Amino acid sequence: MVPTKKSIVWKYFEKIDEKSARCKLCQKIVKTAGNTSNTMAHIKNVHKAVYLEVFKSNNSAAGIKHSNSGSSDSFSTTSKQDTITISESYLNEHQLSPSTSTSSSMDCSEILTHNTQTDQKMDYDRVLSLKRQRSIESSFGEIHAYTSTGDKTKRINNAIMFMICRDNQPFSLVENEGFKNLLKVTVPHYKIPSRTSVTRWIDEKYDALSTVMKNKLCCVENLTLTSDIWSDLQMRSYLGVTAHFGIGIEFHVVTLGVYHLDERHTSEYIAQTLTKTCEEWGFNTDKVTAVVTDNAANMVKAVEIAFGKKKHIPCFAHTLNLVAQHVLAIPELQEILTKAKSVVTFFKQSCVASDELRKSIQADTKLIQDVPTRWNSTYYMIARFLDLRNAVSEILIRHKTAPPMLTGMELTILTSLLNVLQPLEAATKEISGDKYCSSSKIIPLVHCMISKLKNLVIEESLIKDVQKRTLTEINKRMGAIEQVSALAIATILDPRFKKLHFEDAMACANAVIKIKEMIKKNQQDESTVESDSDNSDKISLSSDLWSDHHKLVQRNWKTNNTNESLSDELSLYLRTPVSRFNENPLKVWADYKIQFPTLYNVAFKYLTMVASSVPSERLFSKAAQVLTQQRSRLQAKRVNKILFLQSLEKKYWDL
Repeated sequence: MVPTKKSIVWKYFEKIDEKSARCKLCQKIVKTAGNTSNTMAHIKNVHKAVYLEVFKSNNSAAGIKHSNSGSSDSFSTTSKQDTITISESYLNEHQLSPSTSTSSSMDCSEILTHNTQTDQKMDYDRVLSLKRQRSIESSFGEIHAYTSTGDKTKRINNAIMFMICRDNQPFSLVENEGFKNLLKVTVPHYKIPSRTSVTRWIDEKYDALSTVMKNKLCCVENLTLTSDIWSDLQMRSYLGVTAHFGIGIEFHVVTLGVYHLDERHTSEYIAQTLTKTCEEWGFNTDKVTAVVTDNAANMVKAVEIAFGKKKHIPCFAHTLNLVAQHVLAIPELQEILTKAKSVVTFFKQSCVASDELRKSIQADTKLIQDVPTRWNSTYYMIARFLDLRNAVSEILIRHKTAPPMLTGMELTILTSLLNVLQPLEAATKEISGDKYCSSSKIIPLVHCMISKLKNLVIEESLIKDVQKRTLTEINKRMGAIEQVSALAIATILDPRFKKLHFEDAMACANAVIKIKEMIKKNQQDESTVESDSDNSDKISLSSDLWSDHHKLVQRNWKTNNTNESLSDELSLYLRTPVSRFNENPLKVWADYKIQFPTLYNVAFKYLTMVASSVPSERLFSKAAQVLTQQRSRLQAKRVNKILFLQSLEKKYWDL
């Protein structure tokens, strides 16, 4: 009896018993059940590289070995082609018909070798084939997916539009050689569109998603707008408008437009543009709770014309910027700052000095140059300069053309100056977001800034003057901040603050009175809706002798109930404990909604306001990235569409 040849799979397995084996590559135990099917499948699924290289090459080597050994047999020919022919004839004879040959039988070794190779090939093909032929249906489906109306083509087109809008890419991206090569390698069946087609798709996408957003804005009861004016490189002026609103416990922001201003920036013209924006997006100006702009006279007047005087809120970040710039304009302080700027400029202009600085601190940290229009850039310049002062001083000594280093006294003054400016910088950061409640933070921030500045212990006479001037400027520009009813109401209705930070008791009382008036108005509106349900009672009481008495009782009951609920909702809310600072006020009010249903609507209206026009300024930073030198020919309407699409979340692109 000829011994059975051992399968090559056992080279990678160690037999434990008759029913299991351990893989030598990963030490996993595999059930064998007397054959190699599971072990072969394990190698193919887990150790694919071994399967592809060893098992595939082993089958090829077995065929070559078989052809070579056949040269010594009596029935084998000298060529590989003859060997394969003999093997095929042997299979045909044994599978299809009985043998009719009169010659002697085949050599046993050849038959055994052929049978072993056939078993391995059947095992190889049966367990896991390397590549299966696709069906006709799937092949045609794949071809259809890349047609102009196919699913994959639509997804790729949408991805290209998203990339152009979100990453500020030009429409000519689809004509770039590298982009074409990328798509040719990844999706060779995809037909790359022209820039004209992409432009048309962007317009269609804007029309579709702007309609979705219009429908969404129609369902929103209260909106806050921010607006500002900006000029591009070609001195074309634009008016940017963003809308902010809340849904549930989340804050949402959308770019309504960047409109080209082709006339003088008069308040009437700006007011007309703002009103036209509201009409274009399908919401009435009554829905606008507040409009936040800077303190420019034409912007303030335009908001008064379009929306009313009470709806304008000055940008808190812009007011802080005016305070800081006025403080930094002290002549003695300007001399020290100019000296520090000259050192920073030297490092910006000298590659040798910059390289030495990087080697000295062993990092890529560099000095920061300030920007005249942003006071906090001066703050960051001073902070970085003080951090690197030792390395900077050593480098300046080695350069003859370097400006003089600041003295020890001047460095001490800058250190104390940072302590004075730090509350202003923290407040600017705190108020510049648009994804959290900021309107209720203004009054507490002003109170905390004043408290921090008053508690500073300063020895330098110059910084004492800076401290005094800072407090004077804050009181001058923000002393009446509690008189702004919208901000006062938002602060009282924020569960984190309530009445804690009010210094003016009269302003706090006026805000409470206005809250009560709004609650009463909301309850009256609700009662008019419910009045229809009382008609049946009136009919039944009309023929009764005591009908007038019942009417008086009903009227008295409704009046008392309204007054009690009016006082109860607000008083109970004010008596509840103050929430933790890191909590979302909208989430807290979602829990209060059942207990204070009428007060909830008032709170939601004012807590979803924003306190600065930073979103509009941030919008112009994005516009500057769109209107580059390479894209200076973009029309204002297309810039408007790109910025709107850029402001949308990814989920809207998948609609």
